[in-house]
Amino acid sequence: MDVDHLDDLLARIAMQDRRALRSLYEGTVARLLAVASRLLDDRASAEDVVQDMFITVWTRAAQLPELRSHPMAWLTAMVRNRSIDALRRKRPEVPMQWHGSDGETHQYDAPDSSGSPLDQLLEMQSDDQLAGCLGALDDEPRQAILLAYFEGLTHVELARRLGRPLGTVKAWVRRSLGQLRECLGEPA
Repeated sequence: MDVDHLDDLLARIAMQDRRALRSLYEGTVARLLAVASRLLDDRASAEDVVQDMFITVWTRAAQLPELRSHPMAWLTAMVRNRSIDALRRKRPEVPMQWHGSDGETHQYDAPDSSGSPLDQLLEMQSDDQLAGCLGALDDEPRQAILLAYFEGLTHVELARRLGRPLGTVKAWVRRSLGQLRECLGEPA
């Protein structure tokens, strides 16, 4: 695909011409996929990278005038950089089983992240204690605390969700946290 044709397609894509995007895709996808596949050594990841790059071209073609100076070089660079980013994010996979030289199947022992039985018991007791302390709160203040901590709502969002004045919600949260500290035996 020549530079003038690519430049024309990018100009049309900047005006949200879907046919131009399809033409750009059909004319460049094989080359771009080859670049991503070579770097990632994984066809599915390479396809994801190339798709992500085309989405960027579609949504930002008007904001990326540098694409028009050397369009294929820019497209290739975008795919290359995104492939490198994908490699950095990818964690190495370690197989849990392997075949030894003796022909036997061996397994790695995975560490138990749940802690010792004593740690688990203490955690269950503290969960039960917290549940009991939460149960001692009045219904609306308890709901405000739960929404704030489990859904991450701000005071303003809590007030809107609960249909209560902002000052009331702030007071509920402040008093409820104090009651929880006291119930759990933590210093104020």
